Amino acid sequence: MSSSEEKLSAYLDGALPERDMREIEEALARDPVLQAELETLMAADQYAQAEFAKMLNDPVPIGLSAAINAASGAGVANDPQAPGRSRWALAAVASVCLAIGGAGGFVASLSGGDAPPPRGWLADIADYHGIYARQTRHLVEVPAAEADHIRTWLSASIGAEVPIPDLMAQNLTFQGARLVVAAGKPVAQLMYTDAGGTVVALCLIRTDTPQQGFATRSIGGWDMVTWGGTDANFVIVGPQGRSDLPSIAEAAATQV
Repeated sequence: MSSSEEKLSAYLDGALPERDMREIEEALARDPVLQAELETLMAADQYAQAEFAKMLNDPVPIGLSAAINAASGAGVANDPQAPGRSRWALAAVASVCLAIGGAGGFVASLSGGDAPPPRGWLADIADYHGIYARQTRHLVEVPAAEADHIRTWLSASIGAEVPIPDLMAQNLTFQGARLVVAAGKPVAQLMYTDAGGTVVALCLIRTDTPQQGFATRSIGGWDMVTWGGTDANFVIVGPQGRSDLPSIAEAAATQV
């Protein structure tokens, strides 16, 4: 675990001095990478707790139960005080097996097991964009002609004001919008196309800790530029290698 992960973990546990807690909160407000790390740790913690709760209700596997019984039986045969000690041994072995099993399952999930790994909202946006950017007739849920309805509907849905930036100067035409879900929260997705039909989306999610400044990243074959507003975080997403995404983001930011 890196030092930043250790500090974030202690922050989540409330185990830091008040001064360090304030420093972490200030860093989160201006660092989107740190925000993503915190989201991942929170999701991992929720997943681990849910898996442990399920695990407590699962029966002990037959093979493991037989091995424990065999070991306990041997102890009883060889030691006159074994009845009491074997019960303690059984409890200890069971506890260790539960802990190892839970940790192993969680690690497996992070490395490609049956359970999905924790995700931040940008990873979900990348998935959605990969699907909807290929659409033509069904590109949007509500068309641009209903712009007033889009503003009212999406603002009420996500709990933050949803503007519709005019990006014609960036050669992008507003086509309409969708409501999607990312990291378990509602997200407004505004869809734009250029003259060649390429789709660029502006997405926003409600947050109490908006990102400070702009940041760029690539996820799932898509380039992204992120920033924060008054009570929301924003992302412009488009094809990887598209050089005008930062200028599009800057233009959009002046209107949100």
